[in-house]
Amino acid sequence: MPNTSGLVSRRNLISTSDALVVSRLKQAGAIPLGVTNCSELCMWYESSNNVYGRTNNPYDLQRIVGGSSGGEGCVLGAACSVIGVGSDIGGSIRIPAFFNGVFGHKPTTGVVPNDGQFPNALGVRTEFLCTGPMCRYAEDLEPMLRVMAGPGVRKLKLDEKVLLEKVKFYCMEHDGGSVFVSPVDREILQAQRKLLYYNTCLLCALLKLLVSIFSLTHFIYYF
Repeated sequence: MPNTSGLVSRRNLISTSDALVVSRLKQAGAIPLGVTNCSELCMWYESSNNVYGRTNNPYDLQRIVGGSSGGEGCVLGAACSVIGVGSDIGGSIRIPAFFNGVFGHKPTTGVVPNDGQFPNALGVRTEFLCTGPMCRYAEDLEPMLRVMAGPGVRKLKLDEKVLLEKVKFYCMEHDGGSVFVSPVDREILQAQRKLLYYNTCLLCALLKLLVSIFSLTHFIYYF
């Protein structure tokens, strides 16, 4: 399949082998449909280049799909596929997932191999670059991650129970602002605060339920 990374100089370059995560997915039964668009050298948060042009958002053609894995986010949002592969240093999986209404996960560094992708990370960037799953449905993220990670999945302890009462939520609305960056839209801040409020209420309700169950069992035991 083509492996241009949006560069005109690589327009006619065809890969002769699969990336390691692609091989693992194929062995698990996945059928590759194609390579989707990205920003030039995976450097930007829109998916536009001089090889394939700009990828438009499936929900509004006047809007972008994010980047750099924006083409993947687009085909998932448009229901062309249900699973896909992206890579992420500073948001290249997470931004397209957000822009296209799908799900993406940037794993911990070193869990999923980056072998075979272009461009790959060098130097300090190897501490940040992660290959991860992108899915139309959230329930597909975990099984896909297990396949992509292979032996590396043991680092994540996915089979251990998660106690919701011990989960911590961290929220940052902005980074202080800059003359070079547009401020965060009010609608996005409102959505973020609403989600944080929902998570807090859900956790409080769960804790109350657990306390009630404990009190009831305690009463029954001593009755």
